[in-house]
Amino acid sequence: MDPEVSPISQHIIEKLNQATQLNAEEHASFWTGKSPCWEMCHCPAMIREECPSPKYLFLPCWQIEGTYCKLDDYGESGIDTSICEVCRVYKKYGNNEPITLKLFGRGLDTSLKSLEKAAGR
Repeated sequence: MDPEVSPISQHIIEKLNQATQLNAEEHASFWTGKSPCWEMCHCPAMIREECPSPKYLFLPCWQIEGTYCKLDDYGESGIDTSICEVCRVYKKYGNNEPITLKLFGRGLDTSLKSLEKAAGR
């Protein structure tokens, strides 16, 4: 468990992730019949391997915390979706629906924090 996240918050995140995972089998890939974000944005293989969007195909990228696009040089955790509002992928497939994150704790920032902990930082 992340010491920066309270036990209650961690519990809520785990429950949300479980609910999302259980529903994943019920949903076809969001990207079926569409050009996926990593192709539209020309993401190199190194980013595709780390970014959660190609791993969680049942959700569009703007609903996943910690995608590569949502991170910045200032240590943001990937929850700021303001970049999505101007993104060509969201503009093409988002249907102007409000942006709501639905998958938490699986993004790049989470992965980097885990690696830093393992390295003893």
